[in-house]
Amino acid sequence: MFQKEVIDVEFTEVEQTQIAVIESPKSEVHDEMSEEEFKESLGLPKWLEVDEKGKITINEVAFCKEFCRGRTLKCIGGIFYDMGGEIGDEIIAHEISNILTKHVFTGVASKVKCLMGALKLQCYSELPEVKEHEIHVANGVLKTGSGFVSERQFCVNRLNVQYDSAAQSPVKFLNFLSDLLEPDDTITLQEYLGYLLIPSTKGQAMMSIIGEGGEGKSVLGTILKDIFSGNMCVGNFRRIETDRFFRANLKGKLLFLDDDLQLEALPTTGYIKSLITVQIPTDIEFKGKQSYSEKLYARFLCFGNGSIKSLHDKSAGFSRRMIILSTKQISENWKTNPNLAQEIIAEKDGVFAWMFAGLRRLIANNYQFSLSEKSKHNAVEMMSDNCNIIEFLGDKNAVILSNNTEISSTNLYGSYSKWCSDNAMTAVKREAFVSWLKSNQRKYSISYDYNIVSENGKRVRGFKGISATA
Repeated sequence: MFQKEVIDVEFTEVEQTQIAVIESPKSEVHDEMSEEEFKESLGLPKWLEVDEKGKITINEVAFCKEFCRGRTLKCIGGIFYDMGGEIGDEIIAHEISNILTKHVFTGVASKVKCLMGALKLQCYSELPEVKEHEIHVANGVLKTGSGFVSERQFCVNRLNVQYDSAAQSPVKFLNFLSDLLEPDDTITLQEYLGYLLIPSTKGQAMMSIIGEGGEGKSVLGTILKDIFSGNMCVGNFRRIETDRFFRANLKGKLLFLDDDLQLEALPTTGYIKSLITVQIPTDIEFKGKQSYSEKLYARFLCFGNGSIKSLHDKSAGFSRRMIILSTKQISENWKTNPNLAQEIIAEKDGVFAWMFAGLRRLIANNYQFSLSEKSKHNAVEMMSDNCNIIEFLGDKNAVILSNNTEISSTNLYGSYSKWCSDNAMTAVKREAFVSWLKSNQRKYSISYDYNIVSENGKRVRGFKGISATA
């Protein structure tokens, strides 16, 4: 005969609770107990419901109320926020899973998904008023015009810094900037980084910092990621124009950073120009959802080896929104410090105070940035690179600007096309060329006319005040 082997199995406390529920239905064992007393006797939370057969179900409303107890949790536009700022869905889902797996062992993923949906409905809230003069920090609210309030308020843009009116000067950070930029450009950067602290687009500008590489631009990006935390997003600047869903990532963000700007020309610039100067709600769209309007206030900061270019937009409206800073050349004795970013982050409260000083100067100057002659030259150079018509008109060997001259549109465009070919450039289309000249008549003291005498004596359209040498 075979002897039955008895194996002692040590169940966990959770497993013992589950066995107790199944083997001891309330109807047979706890007749005199209330539902709450029965669950309490088994060590079960109130949001678990047990029927007479011992089957366990989750009361979603009760779970959500218990989950939110003792915390300020809101869902605004499908995104969770608490007093610390934005919370990713994955963090909430992980917390729900940790609670469930103490009592539930099957179908956990689907239950978490259902409870996430229920929690978003339970915590639904309208977007609170976003005040442009308030900066929410870890220890209170800093107001641009009336000082600091050491009481935290609910917000969607809390920075990962402490305000300290006596914060020490960020010596390592300032030394880093002195190696990166000229002093005049450091002032511009200070104002722009301060501008990023508030949810406003009154400055109507974006910034790019260009250099050959290795100067430390990425260090600045790492510092900003720590200070802005969930209030910034990182990505490909080009996708703002080319991906209609990508713009939704800007919702509720103070900063968009591209730390490796591609030199490929942008196919369009309409959305970017609109977002830089936006004063009214903008249309955004999430995948699988109907588009809707939302006021965005994310500002753009790009690092790269060259300035941004546009494939078709040759207007000044694009380039005049750009602040372009160029880095210093790296000295031969330059040594990289791999710990520099973390060393500067250790003094980030001082960096924040430095940024805030730049913001106050910008506001006092009515949101007009202090631009060095070097940065102004960079903007002009970008405009010229972006639109070779400017360079063509500036070439005295190709063009004559004089009140006593005139030329037909056809002949002027022919000269321009030949000039582009000689200089290995791509000529814009004839219609775009004429349209650009008409838009810039006053700047070059020329005028569009319908009665230009052509070479064969006919009256044609063209321009007065300009002629071509060939």
